[in-house]
Amino acid sequence: MTRDIRYALRVLRARPAFSAVAILTLALGIGANTAIFTVVNAVLLRALPFHEPDRLVLLLERTARFPTVTTSWQNYVDWRDQSRSFDAVGALRSVTMTMTGGAEPERVPAKMITAATLPILGVSPAIGRNFSPEEDRPGSAGVALLSDALWRRRFGAAQDITGRAMTLDNKPYTIVGVLPPRFQLLAAADVLLPIGPWAATLPDDRGWHPGIFPLARLKAGITLRQAQAEMDLISDRLAKQYPEFDQGVSADVKPLHDYAVQNVKQSLVLLAGAVGFVLLIACANVANLVLVRAVGRQKEIAIRTAIGASRARIARQLMAESVLLALAGGAAGLLLAFWTVPLLAALAGANAPAASAIVIDATALAFTIVLSIATGVLFGFAPALQTARVDVAAAINDGGRGAAAGAAHHRLRGLLVVSEVALATMLLVGAGLLTRSLLHLQETSTGFQSEGLLVADAPLSPGAYDTTAKRDAFVERLLDRLRATPGVEAAAIATAPPFSGGGSTIHFNITGRPPKGPEEYILTGLRAVTADYFTTLGVPLVAGRGLTDRDRDQSPPVAIVNETFAKRYFGNQARQAVGARAQLGTVPDDESPRMEIVGIVGDTKQAFEADVQPTMYVPYLQPPIDVLAGLYRNLSILLKTSGNPAALAGGLRQAVHDVDRDQPLARVRTMEDAMAESVMQPRLRTLLLALLSAIALILSLIGVYGVMAYSVSERTHEIGVRIALGASPAEIRALIMGEGTRLAAVGIAIGVAGALAMSRALSALLFGISATDPVTFVVAVAALALAALAAAYAPARRAGRIDPVVLMR
Repeated sequence: MTRDIRYALRVLRARPAFSAVAILTLALGIGANTAIFTVVNAVLLRALPFHEPDRLVLLLERTARFPTVTTSWQNYVDWRDQSRSFDAVGALRSVTMTMTGGAEPERVPAKMITAATLPILGVSPAIGRNFSPEEDRPGSAGVALLSDALWRRRFGAAQDITGRAMTLDNKPYTIVGVLPPRFQLLAAADVLLPIGPWAATLPDDRGWHPGIFPLARLKAGITLRQAQAEMDLISDRLAKQYPEFDQGVSADVKPLHDYAVQNVKQSLVLLAGAVGFVLLIACANVANLVLVRAVGRQKEIAIRTAIGASRARIARQLMAESVLLALAGGAAGLLLAFWTVPLLAALAGANAPAASAIVIDATALAFTIVLSIATGVLFGFAPALQTARVDVAAAINDGGRGAAAGAAHHRLRGLLVVSEVALATMLLVGAGLLTRSLLHLQETSTGFQSEGLLVADAPLSPGAYDTTAKRDAFVERLLDRLRATPGVEAAAIATAPPFSGGGSTIHFNITGRPPKGPEEYILTGLRAVTADYFTTLGVPLVAGRGLTDRDRDQSPPVAIVNETFAKRYFGNQARQAVGARAQLGTVPDDESPRMEIVGIVGDTKQAFEADVQPTMYVPYLQPPIDVLAGLYRNLSILLKTSGNPAALAGGLRQAVHDVDRDQPLARVRTMEDAMAESVMQPRLRTLLLALLSAIALILSLIGVYGVMAYSVSERTHEIGVRIALGASPAEIRALIMGEGTRLAAVGIAIGVAGALAMSRALSALLFGISATDPVTFVVAVAALALAALAAAYAPARRAGRIDPVVLMR
């Protein structure tokens, strides 16, 4: 074997051009596969870094309207107390809090958890301790756990951190520990707090869903199906006990890992398949190169056979050369992977499991080595067998031209080209579908004017702004200050403006049409806005009147609805929504005010890919019910500017600081930047697939060109004779191009069939077009056909210029 390797090295060094082309081709395929494997392994394949992670599950509500939704606190408590399939059940909830006490106030992501949550995960703090059950109860003193990143950034990695005080939302907390590095549960959080004290403030309302995720660990020996069956029984029991809230509500038992990767799984699987196609095309190309080179080595192989070498021995030698080529391509591909992994990690997103640890490690290195060897065997096996079957007598005889280039070689090279074109067609169609989908997405009307808009989040501390009067005073002072800022044409405050998240959804009922039961409960998106909100966004008023500064706490309660709301709930008489009265909540009561709908405005999108939902806008200075205080603290600032909105970011910060120096700003961005960020994943996914399809197209065209060029060199005598007998150059060109066209046509036909078969897998990633969009298929096929004709034309043109007189001499 050592002798085979030494000889293979000499052979490859003797042909540097061949070796360089083959190594570069393989590097593209192997490098892309190494990069995608690194991300897929870290995000999809690697288990979550918890104790026995396969037993960790989330318990989620499911209704006919919402396939996945967080649960109410009351349902969580019943699930926890009545279930027997779990060792323990905990809960978590994501929030954002204001940390003060340092040089500048800072907004930090936080999580509220039960005292049982970390033990369920099998996680212990790296410093200090977990929360005690007593600290997870109403009225307990505030305690907190820090992330490793916050501990290092804000507290200088102080070893005596436990026992120190910190201030969150104007409330003191005692630090009891620091979490392990890279700890992440669904999404990164800098602070963990006990959930019990907050839960005690919730209303006794099972219809209220404040973002609670129950987390559980399956008992040993209990399967997912058994746990699901038990939760179905509990759901049925609760539906009978609380029909006004839990009728039609079921509990889904979902593996924690599946939920954590659900947003990126399809994209990563798609790209993994695409890079696999590129590798197969690269293998086919190199196999064709090896077959062509075999013709020049026919005498060498024949002589070695004549002096006693067996076919197996020769095939082994040729395989050694192929594997060495592949290993060299793998080494070059590894360098390419180091460059592309950050792009793929961005596609996975910061909240994907192990997103911060996506690096080329020992596992990725081992994968590259194994893949390189497998690639060498894949592209080298068939050529090695073909070459080892050389006709010794014909090859040694100088007149025996083409001994190694018989019909079997022709068929194999044709098959390889057909395979390349088929795979390239599938990739080209996929890239075309995603490109058209992205264009549709970005061209979708948003319903508002994004030019000149500056947006920033300014969530208020529940400690500093614990009353309606304090919130209203802050908002009015801030708006006055902003309107006086040079360059500001209009200013508004809103909860959940466009392209800032989904916002709140709430039950409501229309006066005179009370729901007969849970099946008739209706939902609307709810936004609290100031009077100039629609003017600032440029949203048209369709009917009725807009909001004014007179719509305040002491004035009659009013609301504005969007067109989708009016059409869905008032049908053909949509404009009759103006004057109707609505009340928040599932059923009529005396606690929630009946709001008069005074106007209808145009629809606005919360995100490009999201359907417009029925939405109700209420005056920010006229809060409808106290339970929505949390919604009113999550406010955002919108500025309509006369120039570059980004230039006013400093003025916005100064205005907020002048009103409240402890109030932080978060995510200051232009609306156009926010809209671009919302399509970052689709854009990056489309870009990567388009790049892979371009590589595949180039490689397949090189394959078509190579086969046609070699066919011309093999058939030089035949072509010369045809010309001597009267064939015109045009007929010779047509002959050669016809052969290339047939190969390309067969490959395209197979590729179109494959693209149709994979269209179902792509449909979930598309927006505004069908996965069988005929325009995309026609354009992709036409582009590939024209490119294949161009690749075959150069060899055909050269064939038409053969001089039979020179050839005969």
